[in-house]
Amino acid sequence: MNGAEKLAYVALFILAIVLLLTNQVALATVAIVPYVLASFKYSFPQLKKPSGRHR
Repeated sequence: MNGAEKLAYVALFILAIVLLLTNQVALATVAIVPYVLASFKYSFPQLKKPSGRHR
């Protein structure tokens, strides 16, 4: 995960919290859904494909 992705996660999290605190639940779910979906990207280990150079 690079710096830009970390910043995007933090921004989405803060946006969701602020929207929940201002009782805008519909907009908060719009902010939470991409945050949760993006977190699945790093939840599972990435399997490396063999390079085919085994000797």
